[in-house]
Amino acid sequence: MTPTARPARLRPTLSSADYCSAEVFEVERERIFHRGWMYVCHVDGIPPGTKRVFDIAGESVIVTRDLDGGLHAFANVCRHRGAQLCDAAMTEATKGAIRCQYHSWTYGLDGALVATPRVDDEFDSSEYGLWTYRIDTWNGMVFVSLDGRSTDAVDLAAWIASATPHAAQFADLPVASYRIGARSETLVAANWKIIVENYAECLHCAVVHPELAELIPLYKSGNVVHPDDPLAPVTFAEGRVAFTTSGRTTLSVLPGLDGAPEYDGVAIFPNVFFDLTPTVLSLTAIFPLGPDRSLVVGEYLFHPDDVARDDFDPTPEVEFNELVGAQDYVVCEMVQRGVASRAFTTGGLTVKDEYVADLVQRYLDIRGPVAPD
Repeated sequence: MTPTARPARLRPTLSSADYCSAEVFEVERERIFHRGWMYVCHVDGIPPGTKRVFDIAGESVIVTRDLDGGLHAFANVCRHRGAQLCDAAMTEATKGAIRCQYHSWTYGLDGALVATPRVDDEFDSSEYGLWTYRIDTWNGMVFVSLDGRSTDAVDLAAWIASATPHAAQFADLPVASYRIGARSETLVAANWKIIVENYAECLHCAVVHPELAELIPLYKSGNVVHPDDPLAPVTFAEGRVAFTTSGRTTLSVLPGLDGAPEYDGVAIFPNVFFDLTPTVLSLTAIFPLGPDRSLVVGEYLFHPDDVARDDFDPTPEVEFNELVGAQDYVVCEMVQRGVASRAFTTGGLTVKDEYVADLVQRYLDIRGPVAPD
């Protein structure tokens, strides 16, 4: 019998410029980060009556939630003389109105101008509210789009359905009812796509994540899903029931789940990982800071009754997730250093890199060509 012919070459990865070039990053800012939808946080991260600041690829954005629960997104810029209103490092939710530290012009959480101390002019204050951006939620997850002027601006549901159709399987989970029990921030010296590509394959898992491979035996093979049945559940090792080092937990099963010892997840394009296990939903947001730098923010969501308990302790789940993340960031930074070499043109994608290949194609389709110098 003649063996099946193998392709002469592997499928190419992105180029060095795609990972390292400031010019490519500017194109991504315009066509992906500022034109599409970027995840910012779970709705529990912005309680009613508070505000937070997010960096969306170089644009500082204030996200507010008014006392009625309505969400708003604004440019972090005063309408008087253009001063930045809120400290760009204000990543925790704070209460109260938005007041400029320069001349004390003050805005409500709905963006309306409400006070202009020592100004004697009579003018229509309704014309000087904060510049707005689009904001919407998908199953308790808050997304912002800076594209408010294009005639072809896409809504959030259509964006997710088009860019990440696999997310639909989680649409009926009561994710909005989950509560944040822990949060982390990590500055990673790697391009955002390297972090996403790493998430999309498990050829590295047996080497980089021995603890994860012990918990999920499938990953020892380098497969992300079962090769004979991609829809089959990705199960924990026998006797393990939780995403912890020991495989044990004291926490409650998340609402909407049956407690089966399984993992499922999806990378919602372009910047959030949705990782679901019986007792914790991990939402990992990537905020690109430059061609070779990314801020990674992890939110850990649990059963609301657990979070409300005085003895609530998410340490086992959080520590295991953070261990896996830290291991990933080491190799992502290693890849960033490698692709910056003058020797690197493109790498090669194997059959088990199929989800990386899918990501590369989706990215290129959305980004489009970069004009030659």
